[in-house]
Amino acid sequence: MSFIEIFNLVVILYYIAMELQLVFLALASYRVLRIEQFTSRFGRIHDMIASDTTPPVSVIIPAYNEAAGIVESVRSIVMLKYAKKEVIVVNDGSSDDTLQRLIDEFRMEPIDLPYRPLLETRPIRRVYRSRLPLPVVVIDKENGGKGDAINAGINVSQYPYVMGTDADIVLDEECLLRAARHFVEDRARTIAVGGNVRPINGCEVRRGKVTRVALPKRPIEMAQVVEYIRSFLGARPAWSSLRSLLIVSGAFGVFKKDAVIEVGGYRRNHLGEDMELTMRLHRHFRKKHVPYRIVYAPDAVAWTEVPASREVLRNQRIRWHRGLMQVMWQYKTMFMNPRYGIVGLLGWPSYVAFEFAAPVMEAIGWIVIPSSLAVGALRFDIAIPLMIVALAVGAANSLVGLILDERFGYYEEPGATWRLLSYSLLEQLGPRQRTVWWRVRAMFWNPRRTTWGDMNRSGVGNLSRQHSSGSSEQIPELAAAEQPR
Repeated sequence: MSFIEIFNLVVILYYIAMELQLVFLALASYRVLRIEQFTSRFGRIHDMIASDTTPPVSVIIPAYNEAAGIVESVRSIVMLKYAKKEVIVVNDGSSDDTLQRLIDEFRMEPIDLPYRPLLETRPIRRVYRSRLPLPVVVIDKENGGKGDAINAGINVSQYPYVMGTDADIVLDEECLLRAARHFVEDRARTIAVGGNVRPINGCEVRRGKVTRVALPKRPIEMAQVVEYIRSFLGARPAWSSLRSLLIVSGAFGVFKKDAVIEVGGYRRNHLGEDMELTMRLHRHFRKKHVPYRIVYAPDAVAWTEVPASREVLRNQRIRWHRGLMQVMWQYKTMFMNPRYGIVGLLGWPSYVAFEFAAPVMEAIGWIVIPSSLAVGALRFDIAIPLMIVALAVGAANSLVGLILDERFGYYEEPGATWRLLSYSLLEQLGPRQRTVWWRVRAMFWNPRRTTWGDMNRSGVGNLSRQHSSGSSEQIPELAAAEQPR
């Protein structure tokens, strides 16, 4: 065989190996999900609502120009079924009316609050608290990025556990309860719990709640639904069971506050602050030889608005991959390092090989292999069957993810199953290659990019207004406060 044939076969075999690894993780996740579903159903989780053992949580929402959906996101968190919580919104120097909407909607008033600068942040301008019987606090500060905003929220928080989320998130009413279950089960070792993030596009939202789950109509949004299912349900339960969960999503993550402060909080001016913090926690506790757990809660669901345009999606994926590149460089010494146990020997090497290197290998394959076939440098009887196998394994990986998702039964509208199946197959030709190209572009570093990603959202508030005409459903405390006096 010639060099070009060997090279092309290596690329194809790499692709097959990557997809087989994902299928293996999906099968392992199936076993974990069965156990989780049984525990969730019969574990008396609702007893935690009034239990003294339920840990109080401070929910922190960093917000930068989030006027479109910030009110609905706060509503969804206020209405969570949870014994003791506070909601801290950090306005990170927004140039729109994010702050004013919060002040008007929740009747915020300035307060003098003792500020403990446990973590360094940009200056705080003012702290507000709701005059209504709602546990809502708003911090107005100078712009410093998402990580800096969360650190400011941690400094103000009064509870021993903190949850970081996004301003475009709508939470299931029991999601915090289901995440906190893992802390209750092993309070001494559990330092972080990540949740299951799902696209909200296409769903019906009323007063901060997802009242009807539906698939979006646009192909670009549908492809992301399949991708989120595969990413969260197809891999994270398996990595969690292997004690190698390398990312607690910034959209939904609950942390032991002392652990976050111990490692220095979120990194400022970082494009992948959620993964960076997770990796730093792994490194810190492995070095100290302190037993710890970072786990994934598949039944703790948060709904997020995903990009509806090609341009916004491109910018998001470029930003994500640049964040991964930053983390790669920072934690290169953990690669294949036995000092860090299974994280250093399995979890991190797998991520490097099949997340960081994947776009380069795939891009080479989609360019070189067809070119080699066209000029006769590669035999059809070898390359074509392997390419078919590669695409089939990739489609199988998505299908396994959809099978796992069926256990939760979210998409029950007529034809939903067939639409998901068709997109899991069509995604392999077109959308996948487009994403690969964007991730390759991300490697051409632009240091002037900011940590806040500009995403022109419709806003969950607009989704709510589209479906709530004539509805008088409100937060009970807010409704009572608005009655004529």
